[in-house]
Amino acid sequence: MYSDYEESFYYNKPSSVSSGIVGEAVGLGLGLGVGLISTIMSGLLFLIARIDILSSSLLGLLFFLLTYRYEWNMPVYITGIIAIFTVSMMLQHIIKVFRVIYGLFTSVAVSLLVSAFIGCSSEANMYKGMAICFMVTAVWTIISWKCIINK
Repeated sequence: MYSDYEESFYYNKPSSVSSGIVGEAVGLGLGLGVGLISTIMSGLLFLIARIDILSSSLLGLLFFLLTYRYEWNMPVYITGIIAIFTVSMMLQHIIKVFRVIYGLFTSVAVSLLVSAFIGCSSEANMYKGMAICFMVTAVWTIISWKCIINK
């Protein structure tokens, strides 16, 4: 009655159950990926908006990087980082000169970190990238402090 082609067309269809599971897995993976990326981006945007927290955190990171080879206990590092963070925040919010000092420190640190993480084809391109990052961070520092003070 039916030819072989018609029978294979009607009876050898792939199961819709397996394609539904694959679709759910892909959707779950995309959702988790987008969620992770948006979490990282929101954290970065928060640090950009609150430059005082970024500069204090960078100073704590510098403390850790400079003392890492001594292999101190973790409570020593945590206590040191918390103390540095607290004193840095207090200094930035109380004394205006420290805002400028920490702003320059943050601009230099960000330009060095960006040049370390992004590969450059030549030394001239590296210096251009560092200069651009320094200027952008300096402008963000000024804007962020104006917003913090106006609140």
